[in-house]
Formats: sequence, C-alpha cells, structure tokens
Amino acid sequence: METLIEIPGDRTAAKFAYAAAGLGVVGVATLGAMYAVEVPKDGPYIFGTINDATGGVFNLAIIPVVVQVHRRLRRTPGSEAAKWLVVVASGAGAASSFLLVFKKLDFAPSTGISVGAMVVQAAWFLLANRALYKAGGYPRDLAKLGQFIGGALMAALPVAGVAVVGRAPKWFRWGIGGAGIAVGATAWAVWPYWYYLAARHLSHRH
Repeated sequence: METLIEIPGDRTAAKFAYAAAGLGVVGVATLGAMYAVEVPKDGPYIFGTINDATGGVFNLAIIPVVVQVHRRLRRTPGSEAAKWLVVVASGAGAASSFLLVFKKLDFAPSTGISVGAMVVQAAWFLLANRALYKAGGYPRDLAKLGQFIGGALMAALPVAGVAVVGRAPKWFRWGIGGAGIAVGATAWAVWPYWYYLAARHLSHRH
C-alpha cells in the first residue's frame, strides 16, 4: 500500500473527512429509514428531514477534503477549474438541502440540485482518483475505492433516472433500471467509507 506523503493541511482535512464519514453514515441510515418507515405511510418524514439537514452539512464538510486531495494532482487550468466546479456544486447541494429543510424550496428542484451536485462529485471521484492512482504516491485502496464510487455513480445515475421517470419500457425499468439503482445505491452507501479511509491517511497516524 502506498503511503501518503504529508503536505500542509492534511491533518486539518482529516478532521473534516472523519466528520464527513460520520455524516455519511447518518445520511445512509436516515434515508433507509425514511423509505422503510415513512414513505409507505406517507409521513411524517422526520427521518427525511434529518437526512436533508445531514446532507447539507455533509456537502460542506467534504469541501476541505476534496481541496486537500486535489492539491496532489498536477496543477493545470483544467484541473483548477474542475476543483472549483466541485466546490461550487457542493455548496449548491448544501444550500438546496438547507432550503428544503426550512421549506424555502420544493422537493423536486432541491432534489435536482442535489443530484447534480452528486454527479459533479462522482465525476471528480472517478477522474481524480484515476489520475492519482497512475501518478503513484497515493494510497491504492483510496484510489481504487474512489474510482469505483465515481464510476458506478456516473454509470448508474442516468439509468436510474430513466427508470424513475417511467418513460422507458417496463422491462428496462425493472431490469436495467433496477440494476442501475442497485449499483448506484451500493456506491452511495460505501461513499462514507472512502472519507473514513481518507481521514486515516490524511491524519498520518496509521
């Protein structure tokens, strides 16, 4: 396993990564509880509100981690633009979640913004971790998991979207659409573990 060479800011970013990991676990648990308990009864969506609030804080917590990991990439105009795109998308995702919690934004547009932020983050996960894996000097477990999460979400989200909209044939919605949802859900569920691994590496205590 590659050892992460310490650079200034790593240990601070590690604290945010630990926070993101914990928030991510809460997010996965509350979303599961919402669909298992509240959706069948059409309310009262307490778990849903907790999930929205947690998602907002999560999107803010990941920004320092993304920026710190991104510092290990070769600095180019394109790379810098990609970094700030992730930062802006994450901020927008956080804002949409908070606005939904305080009933200042409807569910549909808030969800659209949040999914858009997730797509941008997934693209960064795939491309950044692939580049760092090839460059070396970056933990292979972190790079491999990051590539899986990013790639799976990038592949699954469009398929799942078509399935949810319901305009595709029934066999597609239940077959390919269901598989897309399963793959995307798996990648999303293990997302917090990537931040936990990142926290361990960035803290340089393992």
